[in-house]
Amino acid sequence: MFNWDWKIENKNYLQKTIERCRRQKIVLPTFNELKHPDTIPESIQKKLEEIDLQALNPLNLFRINWRNNPLTGRIGGINYFEIPREITGVKPRIIGLVGKFFPTGAHKVGATYGCLAPYLVSGKMNPEYHKAVWPSTGNYCRGGSFNSALLSVHAVAILPEEMSKERFDWLKEIGAEVYATKGCESNVKEIYDKCHELEAESDEYLILNQFDQFGNAVWHYEVTGYTIENLFNQIKIGNQKLSAYISATGSAGTLAAGDYLREKFPSLKPMVQYFQFRKASRRFLKCKIYFQLV
Repeated sequence: MFNWDWKIENKNYLQKTIERCRRQKIVLPTFNELKHPDTIPESIQKKLEEIDLQALNPLNLFRINWRNNPLTGRIGGINYFEIPREITGVKPRIIGLVGKFFPTGAHKVGATYGCLAPYLVSGKMNPEYHKAVWPSTGNYCRGGSFNSALLSVHAVAILPEEMSKERFDWLKEIGAEVYATKGCESNVKEIYDKCHELEAESDEYLILNQFDQFGNAVWHYEVTGYTIENLFNQIKIGNQKLSAYISATGSAGTLAAGDYLREKFPSLKPMVQYFQFRKASRRFLKCKIYFQLV
């Protein structure tokens, strides 16, 4: 579905990124390595055993996948759970992917890597000049700021002033430049008003808006979609079919995993209103396995 023919936009910027990564011993994992964590070099996996999942260590970039083992620190099996039928009240099996074992504790760190890494490797960003701006009410700005810290990029986090104190404190602790806009989680317009204000001030601000960043969808298409396909093939029983994919979507990035799955399973039903999940489940009684991102 996705065309990966990214062109080098500025060779000078790219060279600065290469030199910066070399000096600071930063290695960027490929999307293929995040999609197939078993291909991550053994030397890196061994080092991860001694690195905390939340540490500001560039090697934690290799943990931006669904298969982190929280006990060993290495790559393990896919993190998921199955909701018992006694709770769901329906015959189909309902499976949920678990995102708490990503760095930052949320899979948004994956979407933000999908946005930031292409800017660096295509020479669209000068890491010595540009600032990566992460507008969000929640985990997107946390994930983006975390990845920026690991990749030695100046991060700017913009979020509503009524978000938790702990969130603001954490962002400042990892070195992000933080702006608090008026309102609460529903005051999204004010966040983007601030983005426009910064853009008008200087071209050093690069707005990585999750609603228009292609990398958001690309990461979920490549990594999340494949992970679900892989898990389904591991746990299916007999002739069970993958019938539905439910995404509690905000920016719609996770819907791209549904695009991937529709290509592999044409009869699959992608769904986004997870609050209608119980009613929807009854419509697919012939189907056996559901997936919902949590």
